[in-house]
Amino acid sequence: MVTLLKPLAAQTADELMNDELLLLTEDMSLRDAARFLAQHAVSGAPVVNREGQLAGVLSSTDFVRVASQASGEVKAAEAPLSCHYQRELNGEGKKIIECTLAMGACGAQRMCTDSAGIEHVTCLEPRCVFVDWQNVEVESLPADQVGRFMSRVVVTASVGTPVKELARRMVNAHVHRVIVVNHANEPVGIVTSTDILSAVARMDA
Repeated sequence: MVTLLKPLAAQTADELMNDELLLLTEDMSLRDAARFLAQHAVSGAPVVNREGQLAGVLSSTDFVRVASQASGEVKAAEAPLSCHYQRELNGEGKKIIECTLAMGACGAQRMCTDSAGIEHVTCLEPRCVFVDWQNVEVESLPADQVGRFMSRVVVTASVGTPVKELARRMVNAHVHRVIVVNHANEPVGIVTSTDILSAVARMDA
């Protein structure tokens, strides 16, 4: 997202969007997609085909739908840790929730030293559920590909779409994000309702 000293009404998608996109692929397994989204603590991401073109979106709503249609086959985790990358370690009379990701991979990490002087990457929010679908045990999700479960109806815009039109599309579709695509229908960015609110907040400045 680029901050420009120009009227809000004159700004377009390419000036508001975040171009650091997290992308899923159609042939990725649903379980791997869940782990990927959990690792980045986001509730959804665009899905692309083998040519890199936008094919759909996979979000927390889709995971909840899968769970509700599974008739008990998808299990709810008992007192879940907040993501698949954590493990419990028994210290001297104290449990340590260690994060198996490299330090810096998640905003909820911190480094701590146990009584033996050994450093561990731990989690600040070990039992915080960042998104709804993390109440579902990942390994009990279907092993099918993402393409079977994603939403194929996606709200999109071109890089030159005015902010007013972006807001209108969000309101009409009851969504909080628009995927920005280029002329080849490849996702190049995302504009969220928060991005528009941030632009409004900068108006006086």
